[in-house]
Order: sequence, then C-alpha cells, then structure tokens
Amino acid sequence: MHGREMREDVIQDIPVMIEQFYTPTPYSRFVNDGEVLIAGVGGLGCIWAIEAHSRCSELSELLLIDADEASFEGANEANCLYLDAGGEGRGAAALPSMATHRLRNGIDSISSLLEEAEVLILLTGLGGGMGSGASGELARIANQYGCMVLSIAGLPFAEQPLRCSIAEEAIPSLDVNSSVCIRVSMERLAWQSRTRKTNWITGSGWIAELVEGLVTTLASVGRINLDLMDMRAIINKEGNATLIVGTGASENPKSVVEMARNSPLNDIPVEGAKGCMIQVEGGPDMTLAHLTELTDSFVSSMDPDCQVIMGARVSDEMVGKLRLVAVVSGI
Repeated sequence: MHGREMREDVIQDIPVMIEQFYTPTPYSRFVNDGEVLIAGVGGLGCIWAIEAHSRCSELSELLLIDADEASFEGANEANCLYLDAGGEGRGAAALPSMATHRLRNGIDSISSLLEEAEVLILLTGLGGGMGSGASGELARIANQYGCMVLSIAGLPFAEQPLRCSIAEEAIPSLDVNSSVCIRVSMERLAWQSRTRKTNWITGSGWIAELVEGLVTTLASVGRINLDLMDMRAIINKEGNATLIVGTGASENPKSVVEMARNSPLNDIPVEGAKGCMIQVEGGPDMTLAHLTELTDSFVSSMDPDCQVIMGARVSDEMVGKLRLVAVVSGI
C-alpha cells in the first residue's frame, strides 16, 4: 500500500467495497463458546477482566480467580474460582507461594474451561499474593492444555518497595509461560488516565479496548484457527513482542497511530520490528484511504522486510472512529 495512488472516484466507492469484503457475520458461526477465555487473577485482575468481558461477552468466557469474594460482585456471567482454603475470606497477603498452592489444589474445577480454550487472555496485578502467585501458575497450566496465553500484568507504584520486590520475583514465571506478556506501569496508567478523565484502576479504557479488539480480531474473519495461525506466525518471531491499541477520529488516522504508540500498554519501542498483525475497526464511513494512511503510518518505522498481516472490520458502533489493535514482534 505504500505510495499507491488512488483515484477519487474509486475512493468514493470504498465504503461499499469494505462492507462487501468485511460484512460482520454472526459470531456464532465462527467462534464456539469458550475458545477465548478472559481470566482475571487477584483483585485488580478481576476488575480489569470484568470491564473487558463486558465489551465482548458474546464472544468469550470469563474466569475470575481470587480469595476475596468481593472481586466477583456484579459478574453474573463469570466462572469464579474462590481460593480461600480456610473459608474465612482471607487472601494470600504477601505470600505468592500460598496462592500458587491454592490454585494447584483448585485447578480441577476449571479444567473444562482450559480444555475448551484456544486463547487465554490473562489480566492481573502483581505485587500482592494472589496475582503474583496464581497468575504465572495459571499461565503454565494453560500452556499444558495447548492455550495461547496473552498476559497483561500491572506493576506496582515505585513508592511500594515490598510490592515491587514481590512483582519482580513473579514476572519471570508469567513471562516464560506467556506468548506475549505486557507490563503495565501503574504510574504511567494513572498519569495518562487524566487525559481521558477516566479511572485508572479499571484500566482507563485502554485495557478493555485492547482485549475487545483482540477478541473481535479472532472472531470476525473466518474460523478462529486461521486467525490463530496468523497470530502465532507473528508472535513466534525471534525477539520481544507487544500488544498495542489506539482509538481516534476517522478524519485523522495518524492521531490513532500516535495514541497507540503513547499507550501505557506499549512499554517497548516498535522500531525495526520484524512482524506485525494489524486489525483496524471502523464504521461504515471507513474507506480504503483511511486504512492505507493508518497502516502506512504505523509500519513506517518497522523493518523494511517486516511481515504484515492486516484485517479490517466494519461496525455500526464505530461511526466516525477508527481503532487499531496490533501484535508487534521481532523487536
């Protein structure tokens, strides 16, 4: 698409062309229940998972894991694993090993979910006992069931030295057992949430948007296995990988790219990347010119031989807006 000229009369017909190629089809034809599992581990992870699942509940299952029943409130569609061995509502405090042990003991009750899942999107906050101990173990067990694991882990504020120390010890296990593990700085998330005037505790919209975008990417085009093959082809490239999300007005596609690159979820630069899977979502007013400008701008700093896989989806809810969701690898 780089440098390609487009006639004005062709551009005017693009919205119709996009609908012909990407008309949304009922997801039930492509996605079986349980193939995408969104899991929240620990208090913060459960908050993020509930918020994310609310945007794509018809396309995914929800699993919540914690030792505090309050984390399950309001999640009527959730599968809940209550890891309170003593029945007294006590958490794992600063004891990740206790959380790991409790998860192993309770794993049989969620084994059917893991057997059905092809993708596990794992959301957690590190630094406490439950998230730090159970998230890495859940990722490890999910791998044994053949799941692709995509993790998003919140890291503590710098002024919490004990929690930072616990998180530092927990991240290697989550990292090695995940196809992609995104570290989210709480400072960066809280600071940038002011721009959106949203609550950073709920992920400030970024995390929910990313999960929604990933789920619809897997669900909207063909069979889920074909999309997983595309994603695996990108993720398996040598080097680091990251997940990126950005949303903005369709009249300025480059602003969407700028927002994506400045997202608190994007903790590593994408310059020189060897692989990129891009999903663009817009309304019926989205044109090929929008797609070209957005994707050209996004991949311009990557390796000249970067493998780019692109998909697009039209949604009536996105009129006047564009959303970019990307998996970038080989960094």
